[in-house]
Amino acid sequence: MSIYTTMKVWQLTPEQMAAYKPGMDLGEPDRVEKVKLVVFPDFDLLPEQRNGRGRGIRIKGRMTSRDYEMQLNRGLNDVQIADLYGIKLDTLQVYKSTW
Repeated sequence: MSIYTTMKVWQLTPEQMAAYKPGMDLGEPDRVEKVKLVVFPDFDLLPEQRNGRGRGIRIKGRMTSRDYEMQLNRGLNDVQIADLYGIKLDTLQVYKSTW
């Protein structure tokens, strides 16, 4: 598989831009460029993702009691678990009270 593809480029005047409607035929492109493809990894295969603050793992939804027990079995304490999941210790305490 090639990591490059071609991209057609049309350069329009302000009048052409104002009159443009989606799907409108623009004629032949002004130029054709060779561009590198951007490939996104399969994020499900990555073992750990960082959240926006640069700490913790990315979790979908709320942490479950099973997640908590799994981390306890690994030998982590509450402070370490909260840091790992990118949540405050108070939030972890609330989760624990609802389980």
